[in-house]
Amino acid sequence: MKKMITITKHNIIVITVSVAIAVSIPFIYLNSRKKKTDPIAIGYKTFHTAAGWGYDIMVNKKLLIHQEHIPVIEEKRGFPSETLAIKTAGWVINKLKNNKAPTLTKTELDHICPRILFIY
Repeated sequence: MKKMITITKHNIIVITVSVAIAVSIPFIYLNSRKKKTDPIAIGYKTFHTAAGWGYDIMVNKKLLIHQEHIPVIEEKRGFPSETLAIKTAGWVINKLKNNKAPTLTKTELDHICPRILFIY
C-alpha cells in the first residue's frame, strides 16, 4: 500500500511541474517576441561649430554618427545652415530605417542640398 502512495505523489509532482512548464511557455515566447519587435528610436541633434553646422545621429539614445563636416566633399567644412544639416540628418535616418548603410553619395548630397557641391 505504501508503494502506491509514493507513486501517486510522484505522479502529482510530475503533472504539476509539467503543467507549470506548459503554462509558462507562451509567456516566455511572447516576451521574447516583444523584445525583438520593440521599435528602434532613431533621432538627430544639430550643433554649431566654428566650421558651420553639423549633426549627431542617435540610436536608442546612443551616439551612432557624429558628423561635423559635410560628407562627400574633400574640404572639411560644416553645413552653411542648420536647415541643411537637418535635411541631411533626416536623409541618413531614412537610410538607417530602411536597413541601408548611412553613407551618402555626391548625387544624394546634391539632391538634399542642391548646389552645395558647387559652393565648395
